[in-house]
Amino acid sequence: MSGLDHPAVREWLARLDTEASVLPEDRRTELRSLVEEQLATVGREGAGDHAAYERVLAELGSPEALVAEAGGYAVPPVDAVDPPREEDVGSPQADAGAPRLEVAVVALLLTSVVLALLPATEAVAPAAWFVGTILVLLSRRWGPGDKGLAVLAFGVLGVPLVLLGRGELPTGASVVVGVALVVMWLAVSLHLLRRAWTPRDEGRGLRMR
Repeated sequence: MSGLDHPAVREWLARLDTEASVLPEDRRTELRSLVEEQLATVGREGAGDHAAYERVLAELGSPEALVAEAGGYAVPPVDAVDPPREEDVGSPQADAGAPRLEVAVVALLLTSVVLALLPATEAVAPAAWFVGTILVLLSRRWGPGDKGLAVLAFGVLGVPLVLLGRGELPTGASVVVGVALVVMWLAVSLHLLRRAWTPRDEGRGLRMR
Protein backbone atom coordinates (compact mmCIF):
# COMPACT_ATOMS: atom_id res chain seq x y z
CA MET A 1 0.00 0.00 0.00
CA SER A 2 1.41 3.41 -0.97
CA GLY A 3 1.33 6.32 1.40
CA LEU A 4 -1.50 8.01 -0.50
CA ASP A 5 -3.72 4.89 -0.33
CA HIS A 6 -3.71 4.60 3.43
CA PRO A 7 -7.23 5.31 4.87
CA ALA A 8 -6.00 7.91 7.36
CA VAL A 9 -4.04 9.66 4.61
CA ARG A 10 -7.03 9.69 2.21
CA GLU A 11 -9.23 11.20 4.90
CA TRP A 12 -6.62 13.84 5.74
CA LEU A 13 -6.17 14.74 2.06
CA ALA A 14 -9.93 15.06 1.61
CA ARG A 15 -10.00 17.58 4.44
CA LEU A 16 -7.05 19.38 2.88
CA ASP A 17 -8.85 19.65 -0.48
CA THR A 18 -11.92 21.09 1.23
CA GLU A 19 -9.95 23.66 3.20
CA ALA A 20 -7.69 24.55 0.26
CA SER A 21 -10.65 25.53 -1.92
CA VAL A 22 -10.17 29.11 -0.65
CA LEU A 23 -6.65 29.30 -2.12
CA PRO A 24 -5.75 30.35 -5.68
CA GLU A 25 -5.52 27.38 -8.02
CA ASP A 26 -1.75 27.54 -8.49
CA ARG A 27 -1.13 27.79 -4.74
CA ARG A 28 -3.58 24.97 -4.10
CA THR A 29 -1.85 22.72 -6.64
CA GLU A 30 1.58 23.49 -5.23
CA LEU A 31 0.45 22.74 -1.69
CA ARG A 32 -1.13 19.45 -2.69
CA SER A 33 2.02 18.37 -4.54
CA LEU A 34 4.28 19.14 -1.61
CA VAL A 35 2.04 17.25 0.79
CA GLU A 36 1.69 14.21 -1.52
CA GLU A 37 5.45 14.02 -1.94
CA GLN A 38 6.00 13.99 1.80
CA LEU A 39 3.29 11.37 2.37
CA ALA A 40 4.52 9.16 -0.45
CA THR A 41 7.96 9.08 1.14
CA VAL A 42 6.59 6.93 3.94
CA GLY A 43 5.71 4.12 1.51
CA ARG A 44 8.90 4.41 -0.53
CA GLU A 45 11.07 4.02 2.56
CA GLY A 46 9.34 0.79 3.45
CA ALA A 47 7.94 2.16 6.70
CA GLY A 48 4.35 2.15 5.55
CA ASP A 49 2.86 0.97 8.81
CA HIS A 50 -0.01 2.72 10.57
CA ALA A 51 2.22 4.39 13.17
CA ALA A 52 4.44 5.87 10.45
CA TYR A 53 1.45 7.42 8.68
CA GLU A 54 0.08 8.78 11.92
CA ARG A 55 3.47 10.29 12.68
CA VAL A 56 3.85 12.06 9.33
CA LEU A 57 0.29 13.41 9.54
CA ALA A 58 1.03 14.75 13.00
CA GLU A 59 4.15 16.45 11.66
CA LEU A 60 2.13 18.09 8.89
CA GLY A 61 -0.46 19.35 11.37
CA SER A 62 -4.12 19.94 10.71
CA PRO A 63 -5.25 20.73 7.14
CA GLU A 64 -6.84 23.93 8.43
CA ALA A 65 -3.58 25.21 9.89
CA LEU A 66 -1.61 24.17 6.81
CA VAL A 67 -3.98 26.01 4.47
CA ALA A 68 -3.97 29.07 6.71
CA GLU A 69 -0.18 29.15 6.63
CA ALA A 70 -0.09 28.62 2.87
CA GLY A 71 -2.59 31.43 2.35
CA GLY A 72 -0.66 33.81 4.57
CA TYR A 73 -3.55 34.46 6.92
CA ALA A 74 -2.63 32.29 9.87
CA VAL A 75 -3.17 34.02 13.21
CA PRO A 76 -1.98 33.14 16.71
CA PRO A 77 -4.24 30.45 18.16
CA VAL A 78 -4.91 32.46 21.34
CA ASP A 79 -6.25 35.40 19.34
CA ALA A 80 -8.21 33.23 16.94
CA VAL A 81 -9.95 30.65 19.07
CA ASP A 82 -9.37 31.53 22.71
CA PRO A 83 -10.66 35.04 23.44
CA PRO A 84 -10.65 36.19 27.05
CA ARG A 85 -13.44 34.59 29.04
CA GLU A 86 -15.95 36.87 30.72
CA GLU A 87 -15.18 35.46 34.15
CA ASP A 88 -11.49 36.26 33.67
CA VAL A 89 -12.13 39.95 33.05
CA GLY A 90 -11.43 41.86 36.21
CA SER A 91 -9.41 39.08 37.80
CA PRO A 92 -5.95 39.65 39.30
CA GLN A 93 -4.51 37.68 36.36
CA ALA A 94 -6.18 40.03 33.87
CA ASP A 95 -5.63 43.24 35.84
CA ALA A 96 -2.06 43.95 36.86
CA GLY A 97 -1.26 45.59 40.16
CA ALA A 98 -2.51 45.40 43.71
CA PRO A 99 -5.99 46.60 44.79
CA ARG A 100 -4.59 49.92 45.97
CA LEU A 101 -7.94 51.64 46.45
CA GLU A 102 -9.27 48.88 48.68
CA VAL A 103 -6.19 49.25 50.84
CA ALA A 104 -6.74 53.01 50.93
CA VAL A 105 -10.38 52.57 51.98
CA VAL A 106 -9.44 50.25 54.86
CA ALA A 107 -6.77 52.73 55.93
CA LEU A 108 -9.34 55.54 55.76
CA LEU A 109 -11.76 53.65 58.00
CA LEU A 110 -9.04 52.89 60.54
CA THR A 111 -7.93 56.51 60.43
CA SER A 112 -11.49 57.67 61.12
CA VAL A 113 -11.70 55.75 64.39
CA VAL A 114 -8.24 56.99 65.44
CA LEU A 115 -9.35 60.57 64.75
CA ALA A 116 -12.52 59.98 66.75
CA LEU A 117 -10.53 58.67 69.73
CA LEU A 118 -8.43 61.84 69.93
CA PRO A 119 -10.31 64.88 71.31
CA ALA A 120 -8.20 67.24 69.21
CA THR A 121 -9.26 65.60 65.91
CA GLU A 122 -12.71 64.19 66.69
CA ALA A 123 -14.38 66.98 64.70
CA VAL A 124 -12.94 65.72 61.38
CA ALA A 125 -13.52 62.03 62.10
CA PRO A 126 -17.09 61.92 60.68
CA ALA A 127 -15.90 63.10 57.26
CA ALA A 128 -13.34 60.30 56.93
CA TRP A 129 -15.84 57.78 58.31
CA PHE A 130 -18.57 58.86 55.86
CA VAL A 131 -16.34 58.74 52.76
CA GLY A 132 -14.88 55.36 53.72
CA THR A 133 -18.31 53.82 54.34
CA ILE A 134 -19.65 55.04 50.99
CA LEU A 135 -16.65 53.62 49.14
CA VAL A 136 -17.11 50.26 50.86
CA LEU A 137 -20.74 50.11 49.69
CA LEU A 138 -19.72 50.98 46.13
CA SER A 139 -17.01 48.36 45.88
CA ARG A 140 -17.33 45.55 43.34
CA ARG A 141 -14.70 43.39 44.98
CA TRP A 142 -16.38 43.10 48.37
CA GLY A 143 -19.56 41.04 48.53
CA PRO A 144 -22.73 41.79 50.57
CA GLY A 145 -21.36 39.94 53.60
CA ASP A 146 -18.09 41.88 53.52
CA LYS A 147 -19.91 45.18 53.13
CA GLY A 148 -22.27 44.38 55.98
CA LEU A 149 -19.35 43.47 58.22
CA ALA A 150 -17.52 46.70 57.33
CA VAL A 151 -20.60 48.84 57.98
CA LEU A 152 -21.19 47.13 61.34
CA ALA A 153 -17.57 47.39 62.46
CA PHE A 154 -16.84 50.93 61.26
CA GLY A 155 -20.22 52.45 60.43
CA VAL A 156 -21.99 51.44 63.66
CA LEU A 157 -19.29 50.38 66.11
CA GLY A 158 -16.76 52.85 64.75
CA VAL A 159 -16.91 56.64 64.76
CA PRO A 160 -20.60 56.90 65.84
CA LEU A 161 -20.04 54.68 68.89
CA VAL A 162 -16.81 56.42 69.86
CA LEU A 163 -18.26 59.91 69.60
CA LEU A 164 -21.65 59.16 71.14
CA GLY A 165 -20.39 56.80 73.85
CA ARG A 166 -17.44 58.84 75.05
CA GLY A 167 -17.60 59.17 78.82
CA GLU A 168 -20.68 56.99 79.20
CA LEU A 169 -18.83 53.94 80.62
CA PRO A 170 -16.88 53.66 83.88
CA THR A 171 -13.10 53.76 83.46
CA GLY A 172 -12.57 50.03 83.94
CA ALA A 173 -15.36 49.08 81.56
CA SER A 174 -14.25 51.61 78.97
CA VAL A 175 -10.78 50.06 78.87
CA VAL A 176 -12.23 46.59 78.24
CA VAL A 177 -14.61 47.89 75.58
CA GLY A 178 -11.81 49.91 73.99
CA VAL A 179 -9.53 46.89 73.72
CA ALA A 180 -12.35 44.78 72.29
CA LEU A 181 -13.13 47.44 69.69
CA VAL A 182 -9.49 47.76 68.64
CA VAL A 183 -9.21 43.98 68.20
CA MET A 184 -12.44 43.94 66.21
CA TRP A 185 -11.36 46.82 63.95
CA LEU A 186 -8.04 45.16 63.20
CA ALA A 187 -9.65 41.76 62.54
CA VAL A 188 -12.24 43.25 60.18
CA SER A 189 -9.55 45.26 58.40
CA LEU A 190 -7.46 42.12 57.79
CA HIS A 191 -10.55 40.31 56.51
CA LEU A 192 -11.39 43.11 54.08
CA LEU A 193 -7.82 43.27 52.80
CA ARG A 194 -7.78 39.51 52.23
CA ARG A 195 -11.10 39.64 50.40
CA ALA A 196 -9.82 42.51 48.24
CA TRP A 197 -7.50 40.00 46.55
CA THR A 198 -10.37 37.66 45.63
CA PRO A 199 -10.05 37.06 41.84
CA ARG A 200 -13.58 38.02 40.82
CA ASP A 201 -16.02 40.90 40.96
CA GLU A 202 -18.65 40.48 43.65
CA GLY A 203 -21.37 42.65 42.16
CA ARG A 204 -22.28 46.05 40.81
CA GLY A 205 -20.35 49.10 41.85
CA LEU A 206 -16.98 50.77 41.39
CA ARG A 207 -14.13 48.64 40.04
CA MET A 208 -11.60 49.51 42.70
CA ARG A 209 -8.13 48.69 41.36
